[in-house]
Amino acid sequence: MELDNGKAERILRRAAIRDLETMEQASSKSDWKMRLVLSSIGFLVAAGGSGGWLYYRSRLRDVPPPPTRAAQAFRPVARIMVAPQPSTTPSANTPSEPPSPPSNVPERPVFHLLERHHVEDFREDLKKKVLDELAPSYPELQMLLNDREENASTLPYERVVFQLLDTEKKEPSDRRPAILFAADLAASHLGCDMGDARDMTKGDCARLRSEFARYNLTLAYDELGGGPYYPHDLLWRIWRDYPETEWGERVFVLLLDSGWDTSATCAKGGDQTREVIRQGESFLQKRPGSPYRGIVTLFVAEAYASRWSLSNEPAGSGMFEYVDPKEFQQGAEDARIKAIAYFEKVLQLAPGTAFSRFALEVLPPLREKQILDNYRFYCVYD
Repeated sequence: MELDNGKAERILRRAAIRDLETMEQASSKSDWKMRLVLSSIGFLVAAGGSGGWLYYRSRLRDVPPPPTRAAQAFRPVARIMVAPQPSTTPSANTPSEPPSPPSNVPERPVFHLLERHHVEDFREDLKKKVLDELAPSYPELQMLLNDREENASTLPYERVVFQLLDTEKKEPSDRRPAILFAADLAASHLGCDMGDARDMTKGDCARLRSEFARYNLTLAYDELGGGPYYPHDLLWRIWRDYPETEWGERVFVLLLDSGWDTSATCAKGGDQTREVIRQGESFLQKRPGSPYRGIVTLFVAEAYASRWSLSNEPAGSGMFEYVDPKEFQQGAEDARIKAIAYFEKVLQLAPGTAFSRFALEVLPPLREKQILDNYRFYCVYD
């Protein structure tokens, strides 16, 4: 029985092996058939694509070429663009910079002042007064002082200056300030051009300096201006020797308008507001009846207004590299209040004049704490 069982087991194993071999052969044949089918499909797709391309190309040969177009001329166009503003959002691609320290100066609106004509009108009025007083005795003076263009020669001005100075001591004392003022006007046309290398020019300059020294006059040097110039010594002489006369007060106004510094080089420093306030307030206190209180009050008001504006000078402005706002911040608010008070006083002292019109222009922005952009009584030599 066991033999029969072993024989049966061997018969079953052989049958199983034959079934496996049959299955492997069938599977091999099935794989070969599948590869054959896929290859046939690929060949048909490629053949169809090639045929389509050949058909498309043959159709293109029948299409006429497009007409040629002349190239259009380029017309330049200006583009007006808004300047890009710096973004306040840090970029993820750029390293963040350390924040700048906060400024103690708050950003305030800037009020642009119109061109000032009232002082020029005052100067022209003084020229007219001195001509009315002296022209009959010095006829050449009127021709020179009315000359709006630079004279080709300085010799006529030299002649008139020295003529006036020679006769000044011989004239009555009440005429001397006017004579000195006329000489100052003529002398303002004199100077030396050091850029001219001619020996004649150098000799003329030495001669002029020597002639000036005879009358206690000087030539100051202006590097940016190109040479020596006359720094209005005679105005200071009038104020020193004749302060109580009308011409003395008129000259005081001119000196105050210059920032109490008649040099062309900011010889007394950049900040002129302090000296203008000191001299102006002293004049107003000592001369309550002066006919020039209106314009002096105007200058004092402008000096206080400048101190207020300079204390708020915004970073990045054209004046920021010359002005340190911190130097003016102490007492800045008091300066603004005093400026308003003095401008209001101008309205009382000189109603209906160019001085009061200017005061009316600047009072509203000062009351609104705006800053003025005229930089009055601040000297920059650059």
